[in-house]
Amino acid sequence: MDFVNEGWENGPTSKRELMEPGKIKKDNIFIMAYGMAYFLVFVIWELLAALFSFLWRLIVRPEPKSLKGRVCLVTGSGRGLGREFCLALAKEGAVIACADINEANNKTTAEMVQELGAKAVAYKINVAIKKDVEELVSKIEKDLGPVYLLINNAAVVYSTPHIDEEFIRASFNVNVMGPIWLTNAVLPTMKMRDEGHIVNISSLSSKIVMPPLNIYGATKCSMAYFGECVRAELLFADKNNIFVTNVHPTVMNSSEDYLRCTQMKVNMFVEMEEVVKATMDAIHYNYDEVIIPPISKYPLILITEMMPSRTSTKLMKLVIDKWNFPNREQTKCLPWGNIIKESSLIENNKDVRTER
Repeated sequence: MDFVNEGWENGPTSKRELMEPGKIKKDNIFIMAYGMAYFLVFVIWELLAALFSFLWRLIVRPEPKSLKGRVCLVTGSGRGLGREFCLALAKEGAVIACADINEANNKTTAEMVQELGAKAVAYKINVAIKKDVEELVSKIEKDLGPVYLLINNAAVVYSTPHIDEEFIRASFNVNVMGPIWLTNAVLPTMKMRDEGHIVNISSLSSKIVMPPLNIYGATKCSMAYFGECVRAELLFADKNNIFVTNVHPTVMNSSEDYLRCTQMKVNMFVEMEEVVKATMDAIHYNYDEVIIPPISKYPLILITEMMPSRTSTKLMKLVIDKWNFPNREQTKCLPWGNIIKESSLIENNKDVRTER
């Protein structure tokens, strides 16, 4: 109904008042001032709460979260960092579901865990295939119980300026879609129980430009962003006992095969033990993010936030020149070469691999 044409010309919502520039300007100023005041109060409150929480943890360190008897699913458990996570969890009495595409290596990991007195079951999985992931989680819940901790560790890396379509597809299928399928598979039970923890092993390359790792860095950016969004959605839904942690290590000493291909002029590797320890601390105390080594956080802020982009790029070139990443042919000989071949052929959530 057009109230102006129905005798409401002199009413409180008359066209004259609505169109009066001075009134509109005053209303806008009031709304903006109110919004700014609310924003400042909110920011100050959150900063004070964060400061209080930080000081409280320094003075009265809370008891670490116990993982004894909890079902923990670790992907990429057949070697390297994934295996180290399984062994660390075994020492805490966790029940471990070892998931990897390499059946023989994964079986070895499960046996190593069992030698430590913990329960472990090995499952073969290509995390890039949604249907297989859903079946895996259902089987784990049937065999061991609901998954409390998910460590999204499985990944492939390929460092060269000239990347073919096969690797691009495989990288996103394994590094991005895999964690998404796994997270979506375990979340319903976690939400129902209102408890759980999801850990995404990202990379420092998701925080800073590293040209040889363009596709890998892009996948890790996607993975970390997805994790942050899941954390926010859980908080919005008042699921305060389900935690999401993003872990960003620098180049890691995680594979002897990779070390043979990567001859650095300067040793810039971080040891797996350091990554495992920092990640386990984050799990115990429910941290949102971990950067490894911690000291790299400050130059990271300097390079990404304070320097002009051209300056930061030139600085990164000085660092990257000290690295000798494996080339295309060397990468195909690495342990994840078969994963690339299998995962690159997955389209529309269907495995279209040919029998070989």
